[in-house]
Amino acid sequence: MARPRKTEPHVRGPYKEADGYRVVRVDKEGKRVSQFFQTEEEAQREIDTINGTYVARKKNEKTIREAMKDYMLYMLEEKGNKPRSVDQTKRKLWRFFPDLELGVAELERTMCAGYYDALRRSRRKSQIRLDGTPATKNTPVVSVDYHRNTLSETRTFLNWCIKKQWIQANPLDGVEGVGRRHHGKEQLRIDEARKWIARAMELANRREAGAIAAMMTLLMGMRCTEIVGRVVRDVDDDGRILWIPDSKTAKGRRTLRVPEMLRPYLLAQIKGKKSTDLLFSGRFGKPCDRAWPRHWVQRICTEVDVPVVTAHGQRGLHSTLAVEAGVTARAVADALGHESFATTAQSYAQPDAVGRAKQARVIGVLDPNRSMEGAVP
Repeated sequence: MARPRKTEPHVRGPYKEADGYRVVRVDKEGKRVSQFFQTEEEAQREIDTINGTYVARKKNEKTIREAMKDYMLYMLEEKGNKPRSVDQTKRKLWRFFPDLELGVAELERTMCAGYYDALRRSRRKSQIRLDGTPATKNTPVVSVDYHRNTLSETRTFLNWCIKKQWIQANPLDGVEGVGRRHHGKEQLRIDEARKWIARAMELANRREAGAIAAMMTLLMGMRCTEIVGRVVRDVDDDGRILWIPDSKTAKGRRTLRVPEMLRPYLLAQIKGKKSTDLLFSGRFGKPCDRAWPRHWVQRICTEVDVPVVTAHGQRGLHSTLAVEAGVTARAVADALGHESFATTAQSYAQPDAVGRAKQARVIGVLDPNRSMEGAVP
């Protein structure tokens, strides 16, 4: 004998009968139960009541996967987050929860504390190293920044689930992040930065677009996503100004003055292109990946035999030199697209630089044709 087919509980009708109206309730096992009502209005009222009950029951039984799907739509459509940012959040939530088919309401504090403990002891995903060799099973555990950021984003997701009334309390309440975050990336010294910029200019003179993009991280303090997202019309005032009309924060939407040493390269880059064309594009005109400027930053570091730093580190060096040169804290934060200088001081500028103000300009320090007078020692 065949087993009854499982289905979602639902209601059918109303069906007109000789003595009234019939409503059929179907449970999750497929079993049917009929109810009879004298009028169509009474039958419809019963259907509406049942549907309301089933909707409420379905909400209570929302799985983590279903809740995540709704949360991603909320982030995209209501919060206006960028697709890349939403995708990163989704990947972190996938990593945190081992069973996406578990009901959200089934999550408990002990269970979630165990999930976090497992995450911070887990190893990084397999990837190709910068030297081209594959990662092995000896790949180190995930960084403190990664597991603490994942914990924070998961906590935010579960708080949103509370607002949707899928859970009564956040099961991550009381679960504290472990380890100390690492603020800031390694930065080049000034002499190293001069060697780096000299080589970048040599490559840019050979029409290597990647070298131009790499210089923008240091000379303008731009994020990689901001660089690869620029179009021709963003280069304004004959190459003197660069517009950044879209960013992850309100402060990130800004205009930057283009250094004279960089201006000729940007003008050459936009020559012959339409106003809506990308400033930098990959094969067949497709957008470049945000890792592309970072690759060029590190390639140039290798070529001039200086420590291999990240594009984020070059952005930090920009802020360090600006603070050293006496540029105001607010101006430095605005240039980097930060809401406050606290972010700049904590994760970008070197601590000693924040406490000093010297009379030299960051571009003047790095320009190989600069006057030595007033240079930062």
